[in-house]
Amino acid sequence: MLISLLGVTLQGLLFTITGSCFVAELSGYWLHRVMHSDRFPVLSRGHLIHHFLVYGPNQALRTEKYKDATRHRVSLGNIGLEWLVPSAVILSFSLVAMIWLHVPRVYQIIALCVLVVWPLFMFSYLHDRMHLRNFWMTRAPLLKLWFVRARRLHDIHHRSLNDQGRLDRNFGIGFFFFDRFFRTISKRHRPFNCNGYRTAQLRYNLNRDHDEDSTCLPSGFRAGDITYR
Repeated sequence: MLISLLGVTLQGLLFTITGSCFVAELSGYWLHRVMHSDRFPVLSRGHLIHHFLVYGPNQALRTEKYKDATRHRVSLGNIGLEWLVPSAVILSFSLVAMIWLHVPRVYQIIALCVLVVWPLFMFSYLHDRMHLRNFWMTRAPLLKLWFVRARRLHDIHHRSLNDQGRLDRNFGIGFFFFDRFFRTISKRHRPFNCNGYRTAQLRYNLNRDHDEDSTCLPSGFRAGDITYR
């Protein structure tokens, strides 16, 4: 068998893949959460273009073509540096940890492949398709229930502003185990937080081209207008 030729066992292969997916999901959850915390403004600034200027709390969350938030920024495809740099650090740390633990080289390679492929699929491909109309998974009998539910939880993530003007719920993409574990899960939309939205506008200096009104829903933004004070 191919497994024997590679010098791995079925048990070892399953453990490596499962463990790598677990690490990838945990890392993705915390990286996403940190981006919304403003602890590292250079990371948050890039990510919040997606959340406030492209698919904002007051804007349509699904379009015919995905709106790329990395235009005019350094990126790999449509993945910005706010994801690439921390991901490279996580991969490096994982490799050092496996070497220190004397993990066989073949398992190191498998783990690193999973740690690259899983986030690319979940946090890039799947995430972007959640913002598209009529994506094929919404019509696939076996995938529809999972995808539509996960997409709804991601929609809630985009709308859940707290009083400090930060999005604070549902940091997972396809799976929300760590949201449940760390108690950041929300299964229902909350009433739109106008005060929180105004706070975000002030914090990030979001320029508006209309006067204040009771709906607190601005009519448009420009990506170049988001700054940190």
